[in-house]
Amino acid sequence: MFNLPSFVKESYILSDIEKERLSSILILPTEIEVDSIRVLPEIQELQNAFIGDESTLLVHLQLKAKEYLNKGDIVMAWKILLL
Repeated sequence: MFNLPSFVKESYILSDIEKERLSSILILPTEIEVDSIRVLPEIQELQNAFIGDESTLLVHLQLKAKEYLNKGDIVMAWKILLL
């Protein structure tokens, strides 16, 4: 079981069950894997919408990660959280 970083542990967006799912990953995505999703329209849209507002961007990235967790895609959720 993976030890969650503090920004995930302290998240008020992610539920305890979602955090538990995130902790079930054996290895985090690499920087290259994380960078590869920056070109996705849904990610670019979020990043462009909150230029200069880092805290709101982080909230919306966590909400997007929740969507992927609900679909069972833990790796994609991590990629989004690690942007």
